[in-house]
Amino acid sequence: MRRVLFCIVLATWLLAAAGCGRQVIRTPIDPYVASDLSTRQIKRVAVLPIIVPDYLRGKGGEAVSVDLTNQLMADLAGDRLFDVVGGTVVTDALAEQYGRLQDWVFDGNIVGAVKIGRELKADGVVFGRVTRYIQSNLDQSEFEIRVELVEIASMETVWSIHELLIGKGAAPGYGEAVTTPSARELSNKGVRGAAERIGEVYEAGGPIEVSNISGRKIWGYSLLTAGAVTSVAAGYYLALSAQAYQKYQDADSAADLSQYQDDAEEYDQMWMILAPIGLGLLGGGTYLLLTDPARNYTTIETDNTRLTFAPTVTTGGVGLTCLGQF
Repeated sequence: MRRVLFCIVLATWLLAAAGCGRQVIRTPIDPYVASDLSTRQIKRVAVLPIIVPDYLRGKGGEAVSVDLTNQLMADLAGDRLFDVVGGTVVTDALAEQYGRLQDWVFDGNIVGAVKIGRELKADGVVFGRVTRYIQSNLDQSEFEIRVELVEIASMETVWSIHELLIGKGAAPGYGEAVTTPSARELSNKGVRGAAERIGEVYEAGGPIEVSNISGRKIWGYSLLTAGAVTSVAAGYYLALSAQAYQKYQDADSAADLSQYQDDAEEYDQMWMILAPIGLGLLGGGTYLLLTDPARNYTTIETDNTRLTFAPTVTTGGVGLTCLGQF
């Protein structure tokens, strides 16, 4: 019996630790994909340096752009979806237009991207923009990027991938540093996630729907399930305890009195241990579901418009951001 109780307590601790500890949450946002994707003849694609927020100017923004762009190019080349044009060919073309790569990294736009793609005789251009690269000094970091493919001939967006990742850190102890995943870690995962989405789009040959089940939600429902099972077990032993007490009161021999007393004590121990564990699991699961950042993001779709409303956390406060794709 003690081994069973030990296993239950250990499993509870592991579930709680995994659900409440350091984690990276990938917010589910469906990508925009043109319905006629499979008929588009886009083979040669120029991948331009990813644009980063202006607040990273002088704070390593250029290095962030280079790192993410190289990763995106490697992922796209590895998937063999296009003939990828990048590296010095692209930077030389940018130098002619912008003088310095730094000017493009912070001030580039889709119009300039199409112009560069046309000069490179590409069928399409991949344009990426980081809109959030935040390393909080509290318990949350954020990374947001949008990557889109524009067909040069038609000037139309073929697909647009939107990745939003949130890093949550475990509550630090006294004198300990916050264990939030770094913005760099989130950015690498975000670009890999974008490349995965692109591969999924071409594998499907058209629009796809993204699952809205986040890791935190999985843990939340797992805890709720474990809590429900444990609570039912506690109720079962409580019922057995009540039966044992009734039999104890109706017993007419010393042997029966001793047996029913032992049974009642054993059942009491079981439900008294299982009940708080079950309540703890139910409470932990409810907490994870209610505090899941992914539940705060809602995507609204119309015929040609996609708007995503999301809470924004900046150094100046908290607000609401509306991200649009037309």
